[in-house]
Amino acid sequence: MAISVVVTDSSVAIEVSGADRFWSLSRGRSIPIDEIVSARVAPRAEVVRRLRWRIGGTAFPRVIYAGHFLIRRQGDERGLRAWVSIRRGPELLEIILRGRRPRMIALERDDAHDLAWFIGERLSRD
Repeated sequence: MAISVVVTDSSVAIEVSGADRFWSLSRGRSIPIDEIVSARVAPRAEVVRRLRWRIGGTAFPRVIYAGHFLIRRQGDERGLRAWVSIRRGPELLEIILRGRRPRMIALERDDAHDLAWFIGERLSRD
């Protein structure tokens, strides 16, 4: 997987390259720390269940989900979006954002536990 995540005191930078750039139709993004609500490790099945319509990207059920998706409504909020890069791994890094599109980012990473902890540490400083 060609996705790099760099966590600094002020932002989380996600860079997508190689085939992942093709599948997700994205080069990545930089997210200011103050726009992140939470970061956690989530089970793949839970995240995939929340995905609804694919807006741009790729979806082959049980193989790959990559790109922009609408996600299930949460309370009164409608039209929430997610940006994901998911293959077959059992756990994902899930980042919830405040008042942004996308509202959720989910990435399959071997170091998801470490990244969630690093992001959580930056959030607790605020």
